[in-house]
Amino acid sequence: MNGKDENAPFDSKLIENWFEQFFLDPLTTYLDETVFRVDLFETENEFIVEALLPSCQKENIHVAVNGQELSIKVKDHKKNHPHSHNYKIRTVTFPKSIDELKIDTRFEHDILEIKLYKKDK
Repeated sequence: MNGKDENAPFDSKLIENWFEQFFLDPLTTYLDETVFRVDLFETENEFIVEALLPSCQKENIHVAVNGQELSIKVKDHKKNHPHSHNYKIRTVTFPKSIDELKIDTRFEHDILEIKLYKKDK
């Protein structure tokens, strides 16, 4: 015998780990898991976007703002084909227009931080 209960239809430890992950971060979306994770914060004068981009090079990141929309495009080199690549894109739409001339970006420790200033009325 292998020590497992033949009447148990599932691995309870696996289910327990899934619930723990779910309740630790219930706001994780499908895109966070399949493209790359994005977190959003808002202050009185700005929106702050943080994107988790593990193993990404700074020169492979492109950020564009158009009105109320932010797009983050990342070139993703496939490991088995170093000369081929595809792109991962996340787009965020904000409830207010963004000042396209006043954007601060910083990329450190695999985290891209973008500060987008709200456009004055």
